[in-house]
Amino acid sequence: MQQDNQNPHVDNSGAARRSSAEESRKQLRIEDILFVLRKRLLLIIICTAVGLVIGVVLGFVSYLKGEMSKQYRITTSIAVTSQNENGLFTSKSQDPTSTDVHLAEDMVDAVIYVIRSDRTLNAAVERLSLIGVSTRDIYNNLKVNQYNSTQIIELNLYWRSAQEGIAILSAINQVLPDILISTLKIGSVSVINEPNSKYIIGGSLNASVWVYMAILGAFMGMGVAVLELLIHPTLLNTRDVENQLCIELLGEIPERKIYFRKRHSLLYQSDDEAPDPIVTDNYAAIAHILQKRLRGAPHSCLYVTSASQGEGKTTVIAYLAVQLSDLGMKVLLIDLDTRNPRLGGLFLNRVDYSHSLNALYRGDTDAQEAVTHLTGTLDLLPMVLEGKPLPLDDALCGMIQSLKQNYDVVLIDTAPVGQVADTMSLNRVVNAALFIIRFDGTDMGRIRESLMRIDKSGMPIFGCIVNGVKTLGVARRDDYYGYNDRYRSSSSGTRRKGKTKSSLERQWEEWERASRDAAADAAQDGTEQDKAPEQTEPPVQAEAPEQTEPPVQAEAPEQTEPPMQTEPPQQNQGDADTKENQK
Repeated sequence: MQQDNQNPHVDNSGAARRSSAEESRKQLRIEDILFVLRKRLLLIIICTAVGLVIGVVLGFVSYLKGEMSKQYRITTSIAVTSQNENGLFTSKSQDPTSTDVHLAEDMVDAVIYVIRSDRTLNAAVERLSLIGVSTRDIYNNLKVNQYNSTQIIELNLYWRSAQEGIAILSAINQVLPDILISTLKIGSVSVINEPNSKYIIGGSLNASVWVYMAILGAFMGMGVAVLELLIHPTLLNTRDVENQLCIELLGEIPERKIYFRKRHSLLYQSDDEAPDPIVTDNYAAIAHILQKRLRGAPHSCLYVTSASQGEGKTTVIAYLAVQLSDLGMKVLLIDLDTRNPRLGGLFLNRVDYSHSLNALYRGDTDAQEAVTHLTGTLDLLPMVLEGKPLPLDDALCGMIQSLKQNYDVVLIDTAPVGQVADTMSLNRVVNAALFIIRFDGTDMGRIRESLMRIDKSGMPIFGCIVNGVKTLGVARRDDYYGYNDRYRSSSSGTRRKGKTKSSLERQWEEWERASRDAAADAAQDGTEQDKAPEQTEPPVQAEAPEQTEPPVQAEAPEQTEPPMQTEPPQQNQGDADTKENQK
């Protein structure tokens, strides 16, 4: 079976450009790093908490270790004088003057330096004949400070033995006067407080260790997040679809977890289940693009695939089919994901075997019985899961070829091409492939490999749709000009307190009310043709599926009949029948 896969609207040069794009590595952008850090915020918080806990544990271990070790603080205080070697002051007397006091205060810094010098400490060690004690040990544990900018100096020695520490400070006090005379040629010291010892706890709770470990844990968490981005890069910017993957981006579907978790009915939808405009508007925009591209290719057939499971291709194809059918295209949905058929569950509560592709393939039913008519322009051919998947052979392709002659477009939900090679068997009956990528989902390497596999099979890629797009610090677009509130209020018939209806909204509601009354009257009489002149449908309502509001709605409530004719044109009546079938 031969099938012409050429499509004038499909770019077949993407394979060559994609090969050249693979040679350049992905640049690390600031917005990608910020997105990954926000995505892995929980990991960063956990790493920070773990670092803080480790810091607290290390602090307590250090505290307990110091508490169990013996340590003493030996203190003494001395006063600096300006006496010479004969014991006389600068006035040649034994009584100091104010000049001598100020001179002694000025000498404090020099005396402190002499106390901590190797000459003084060596003289003290030699005087005591200490074994195993070095001047470096004394220097590291000796603290010398001036008391309140006076001539008094305080000495604190932290030592393991109280008796030995007292002996060291006493020796320093004894050798210091001679060293001052020999070095400074003036000055002496007098002892104020003799050395005494006090037992202290050797350890302390160092809170800085906690902070350092917490910061280290935070940086470790951020490093893991960035390393993951480098090793397994994902699609974090929709511009990369065209810049790096070299395929056309048809549209973006924003992430709306709350909306999709509610399992809204894809087919309309009661007044209490108003559609989310953010979701429907994006699908409608993509549907308009597909409609324009497919005008020159009647009875088109596209299969929708992805690189791996979880990309959301089944949901995308279902919403896209509904939007295409709303534009007046005859659409057939076929579930050919033989290993995970889920398309039927989005529309039906239960898929019967008699109304499935399985029964049609085996000849247990005919096409009219197997196909489920959802609306006037949307049909569904679901599949049931079986132990042995259906083979994608010539018989199945021939069946699809005969079915698509009755539709404008056939959308086939297939298995991920990056995991299952059976999808390539549909090339004989399909015109092009529609590729689905989940934002921040599959690894970019697997996506490139899947696209190359499609290219090598000879199947043109129609375009790409990015699903589940997330934004960083962007304002909510569903509150744009309050459109969401007005849309929901007009659909459900309820409004917030304090809100007044605009004149355009009142005219629109009056027109809807008149249209419903006319339809009710037509149903009672049994003929809608006789009651058609009573409908107050605007003259441009035939183009309504392509726009959200009629362009001349402001004048509709002021007339009870169409302004230019007493009977609607035949074309408009056909559109009205189509709308009635869809309802």
